[in-house]
Amino acid sequence: MKKLMATPALLFMVPMLALAQNADPKYRGQGYIFLGVGSGTDNPSFEHVGGGGEVLLFRGIGVGGEPGAMGRPGEGEGVISVGPSYHFLHATHKSKIDPFVQGGYTGTFAGADPIEGGNGILFNFGGGMNYWLFKRVGLRLDFRDYVHHRSFFPTGGETQQYWGFRIGMTVR
Repeated sequence: MKKLMATPALLFMVPMLALAQNADPKYRGQGYIFLGVGSGTDNPSFEHVGGGGEVLLFRGIGVGGEPGAMGRPGEGEGVISVGPSYHFLHATHKSKIDPFVQGGYTGTFAGADPIEGGNGILFNFGGGMNYWLFKRVGLRLDFRDYVHHRSFFPTGGETQQYWGFRIGMTVR
């Protein structure tokens, strides 16, 4: 009789266990800070410092932005970048490595030339990876290339590039 009563009780409990899900929410965004070094056209070396964030919208596709400063110490200018990104292993994947590509628009303002007097319009592209050291904190390594194509503007001219490697910390 005990087995007869225990069997239906166990059968009612199994579906409840199967429906149990992880209570941890999937992350939908992340923020980061970085330091970088690079080089470019008519600029043998420069530093790049800043931070930013992005929101993941759908299946690894995201949009983000970052303010920062680029140039030699005391001679740099501010930069603001916005644009889309794609994370190959999006938030639902349980990997410690999160590779991504990104690109978009960059505006420069105030300061001395790397982009001849500031107020430049650049396009950027790059990629890298987040290596998640802990559940919500990771190491960020990426490469970014900024392209200033003067033929897009009334003054004309040649293309200039500013590229750099960046290392930082990401939190989600």
